[in-house]
Amino acid sequence: MKTLFNDFLSNKALFFNHFDNAAKNIVEMAYMLHLMVNATDACERETITKQIGKKENIGDDITHKIYLALHKVLFSPLSRNDIHALASAIDDVADTIKEASGRMHLYNIDEYDPAIKEIAAIILKASLEIEKAVVLLRSSKKAGELPMVCSTVKAYERQSCNVYFQAVAQLFEVEKNPIRLLKYREILFALETSVNKCKKVTDILNVILING
Repeated sequence: MKTLFNDFLSNKALFFNHFDNAAKNIVEMAYMLHLMVNATDACERETITKQIGKKENIGDDITHKIYLALHKVLFSPLSRNDIHALASAIDDVADTIKEASGRMHLYNIDEYDPAIKEIAAIILKASLEIEKAVVLLRSSKKAGELPMVCSTVKAYERQSCNVYFQAVAQLFEVEKNPIRLLKYREILFALETSVNKCKKVTDILNVILING
């Protein structure tokens, strides 16, 4: 019995260490994205884009390690479906941040309007909340604080949604260049999708709380 209990504690540390690393990784990516949209030098933006791509690869590696661990362990700290869903959701945040930065680089955008900067800032704030939530999930004594963190991320998602639709409406109203309009709309959509993926993480955390 003691051996089984020790295995459980060891597995708990293993999975939550991976989740901590995955959450920290998306915070670093979001911070880089925030730097990118506020940078004025094209070379600096290109360098940041490459750094974001490397960080996304790190996120993929963390997710892969979580999936491998699920196949190897007998006892897991959460249900296997919940672990898989949470790992996948955090990975999706990393993927969409990379996609947003990639589109900005591919489309050679050198002027970032206020809406792009605002949504990028929201992504960073939401990512910081996810990092906080993952830390809380590890401790049963502090898990009761999770709903408030999840609520904060949902509020960020609503804020981002409003910024997105207002920005797109303004684009159609004032932008006369159709190619430029399409570029900015796709970038805004990619950024808004990142915030939606942050909210998806909190949806899964709420499910974990209910199941727990």
